[in-house]
Amino acid sequence: MGLKETIIKLSEAPGCPGFEGDIGQIVQQELKGYVDEIRVDAMNNVFASKGSGRTVMIAAHMDEIGLMVKHIDEKGFIRFAKLGGISDQLLLGQRVTIHTKKGPIAGVIGCKPVHLMKDDERKKLLPYEKMFIDIGEGKADGVKAAGVKIGDPIVINRTVTELRRGLLCGKAFDDRSGCAILIEVLKNARPKNRLVGVFTIQEEVGLRGATVSAFSVNPDLGIGVDTSAAADHPEVEEYEGPIKLKAGPAILAADGRRDSLGGGLLPNLKVLDWLVELAQKNNIPHQMEVFEGGTTDGTAIQLSRGGVPSGVVSLPSRYIHTFSEVIALEDAENMARLLVAAVESDLPV
Repeated sequence: MGLKETIIKLSEAPGCPGFEGDIGQIVQQELKGYVDEIRVDAMNNVFASKGSGRTVMIAAHMDEIGLMVKHIDEKGFIRFAKLGGISDQLLLGQRVTIHTKKGPIAGVIGCKPVHLMKDDERKKLLPYEKMFIDIGEGKADGVKAAGVKIGDPIVINRTVTELRRGLLCGKAFDDRSGCAILIEVLKNARPKNRLVGVFTIQEEVGLRGATVSAFSVNPDLGIGVDTSAAADHPEVEEYEGPIKLKAGPAILAADGRRDSLGGGLLPNLKVLDWLVELAQKNNIPHQMEVFEGGTTDGTAIQLSRGGVPSGVVSLPSRYIHTFSEVIALEDAENMARLLVAAVESDLPV
């Protein structure tokens, strides 16, 4: 299976934070016979290793933003909580699948019709607390008999669509595209040191999988693999979002909160320079990024144990944390090339 096919397969599979099992199974199937060892820890992080010597850990997270069943009312309508950062305005009218122990159940997110809203209601963004899921049942007993229970995960229904000029549109490219790229690296690289690819859980709710897996691996060097916000589209000034599609992977110079770059990653300078030099040496197009909108698994790796020299490489993606993210396949291919070059070279630290 090629990189594009792996991205599509991973994107279309369900895997909210805490419910990444299907993704982990695909990862293990894809890597069987390509690595020396595959193991799964108590939290369901998936570890794939090959080679020997000093340890390089590359992490990509398996979870996607989604929802969870919170309440079922007497008429059979379902209220939900959010898993990860989702703008309320993206949810209304979405078709969803509730993943129950009895199997998947289709539903739609509804609200009070605009025709029945007062003038002041129409002018406001509708909060998710005013929305509900309709699965077609008329009573709570029917919903429960179908298998729906409090705590069940809910995934937005999306398949991958191919746009023009080699672009793909789909859900969960954050960070299933990173998982696919890491699979490609593990399949094709001949690492100069021990490479441990970690497919982490629960990144979207607090870097939880990377925190425990980095402690377990205890690497000599860490690389986080994720997506970055490509904003080469209307309504964004270039200085606000300079990352572009088809300009290569983004090498992180810093990330964190908008007011201070706190809570994020300031990469090890030797690791940062090494990644840039490898891209230049191998004629791999790349971009430099300072991201003020959050952080990645790279932060958890850096802060593990006594500290790990770490960096981050990201795939440019338009409309991140929506359910129709857009990536360029050539950027994914170049990102895989850069990571292969990294694990096949001497470490900078």
